[in-house]
Amino acid sequence: MQQLTQKLGSGDMIIQDVPYPQLGKGMVIVKNHYSIISAGTEGSTVVAARKSLIGKAKERPQQVKQVIDTLKKQGPIQTYRAVMKKLDAYSSFRL
Repeated sequence: MQQLTQKLGSGDMIIQDVPYPQLGKGMVIVKNHYSIISAGTEGSTVVAARKSLIGKAKERPQQVKQVIDTLKKQGPIQTYRAVMKKLDAYSSFRL
């Protein structure tokens, strides 16, 4: 199965081959022949990902609060590592 993914730190997007999800009882997989990225939610995610760290912080005040809470509990080094790991990870859009 192919999945469009985006790096949260840079906004870079790639299509990756990922395993099909595990099906539970009463579930089905629907095969799409075409898919698009909407100008709404996904488009705003792309724009936000391409902003600077300050721009990202302004867009997501709740996540800034989480970072501050983590800083208080785990210290600056662990917090920095956690934030960089999150920004370096790919988030997915289903194709």
